[in-house]
Amino acid sequence: FARRFSTLDHLTGGRIAWNIVTGYLDSGARGMGLDANRAHDERYEAAEEFLAATYQLWEGSWEDGAVRRDRAARIFTDPSRIHPVRHDGRHYKVDGIHLAEPSPQRTPLLYQAGTSKRGRAFAARHAEAIFLNGQTRPILARAVRDIRDAAKEFGRDP
Repeated sequence: FARRFSTLDHLTGGRIAWNIVTGYLDSGARGMGLDANRAHDERYEAAEEFLAATYQLWEGSWEDGAVRRDRAARIFTDPSRIHPVRHDGRHYKVDGIHLAEPSPQRTPLLYQAGTSKRGRAFAARHAEAIFLNGQTRPILARAVRDIRDAAKEFGRDP
């Protein structure tokens, strides 16, 4: 996944975004090798872990300056500046380097649409853009305020 998004980011000149969806259908869970969908909050736990692993690949595997592209010396990278990622979590395991050089954004623009309390916290922690709906302006304003307050708690600029 991380490699695909890095590749797409290269191909689009840094214009790729990811709408993070935790899913709620059993058919989606079966497509990921599960018998049935996870419970609501467990889906967000898995998403948190997935992001932790992908952030490490995108942001931590290749240092700035690892890509040299020195044709005369026939050197593409400086291997001392490329590091393996080791993530051994409950839902995901990663042991290796990011299989693509850093893309223009490194981490793509992240969208999220969680409306539950857990989904809003997830969005506040990770998303740059959030899909929201509200039946009235006051309801929507309250949701925006809650997410911005939560973003501050994660040290982010709301």
